[in-house]
Amino acid sequence: MLHRSIVASQHKCPLGRCQPRLSSKPNAAQGAAIAACLQRPHSAQCGAVISRPLRLAHAALLALIVLTPGLLRAAGEPPAPADQRAKPVEQGAPVATGSGPLSTATIVELLDVTVGGDGREIRQFIPADRIRAGDEVYYTIRVQNPGRAPVGNVVVTKQIPFGMHYVRSSAVGPGAEIEFSVDGGESFGPPADLQVHATGQPVRRARVEDYTHLRWRLRSPLAAGASALLRFRATLS
Repeated sequence: MLHRSIVASQHKCPLGRCQPRLSSKPNAAQGAAIAACLQRPHSAQCGAVISRPLRLAHAALLALIVLTPGLLRAAGEPPAPADQRAKPVEQGAPVATGSGPLSTATIVELLDVTVGGDGREIRQFIPADRIRAGDEVYYTIRVQNPGRAPVGNVVVTKQIPFGMHYVRSSAVGPGAEIEFSVDGGESFGPPADLQVHATGQPVRRARVEDYTHLRWRLRSPLAAGASALLRFRATLS
């Protein structure tokens, strides 16, 4: 407070040009203005020549005055609650390829189950804005043909978000052949053919926890203006 009062009451541009006075609550703009003034080698004609060491010392003091309140606020902020839900990260947008243009959109939801007044369960899908460990997340990929001609050889690839584990047998798609990858999308195959080759370890059969990507191959062309819904589920580990 002493330093603030000294600077606020005594500092004034020696040439009367900057007029950078501090208020009772200095902010970054005011501090920067005064620092710039202090670092300016004013003309000796006004009798207010300021030495370089003094200019630097004043600039450092002003920076401390301006930054200290923000640092104290940041240090005093309480940590986030341990049980706060994490927002699911949508990594790797679906990649759709075919003989023509395709567009994709992903919907990420949770199945909310509540009990009504009559004791019956009410089940509805809600946006998965926040999830906890163990939550099962429902992914729906809408693939659309925006063109005026059918699109054949449609292949849609989706990365499984980091920290999520694929739920066995949950991937579905209309008339689609579904394959999986355990090597970051380098190769795909049916579950029975997938193997994990870890350095220094024997080759083993892949588990669902090893899956990194899914791929749907539509057996039939996607008609003009038509959409296909591809779905799978995953749990947060």
